[in-house]
Amino acid sequence: MAKTPNNRSWKNFLIRLDVQLPIMAANLIFLAIVAAGLIAALLSPLYHDMIYSQDLWAQNVSGNLLLILIRRIALAMLLILILTMAHQIFLSHRFCGPLVNFGHTFNKMTQGDFSRKVYLRKNDFLKAEAAQVNAILDRLNSDRQILKDHLDQMASAVAQLEKQHLVPETATLIHTLRASVDASHTTLAT
Repeated sequence: MAKTPNNRSWKNFLIRLDVQLPIMAANLIFLAIVAAGLIAALLSPLYHDMIYSQDLWAQNVSGNLLLILIRRIALAMLLILILTMAHQIFLSHRFCGPLVNFGHTFNKMTQGDFSRKVYLRKNDFLKAEAAQVNAILDRLNSDRQILKDHLDQMASAVAQLEKQHLVPETATLIHTLRASVDASHTTLAT
């Protein structure tokens, strides 16, 4: 299937580092704090038994069990952090991808091209905002066409007036009107 020029691909997940990295960092730090608190709460009885127990056998068992659990939990936490980071990249891409698309559309608008619309993928965020921008673009294109039609009518009327023999003051006004209509045509063309 041929790719349309305005569709984006999934190949670049980190497209707005200035937005994505702070979001990911904040979420990973929050996850690390929650995980550390949870691990501390779960392992604190073993630590307490290891330090404060009077029975050497209980201290030994608690210490060995604590070390085994810390190794296993550390591996699990590393896996969880990696999966969370991958999920954060994916999730932030669904937000930042549309921002990049909006930026491309706005750049075209500043150049006077109102034909480029905002195209979003199936699971992207900001669909309502994209629909609003697309509705604005449709309205601008419609209004532009109406203005062009009115300018064409005015140019035709001015052309008919220019063919008639008129007093010099009226001819000057028609010449000024012609210049204004031509300048408006030029502005609408860009």
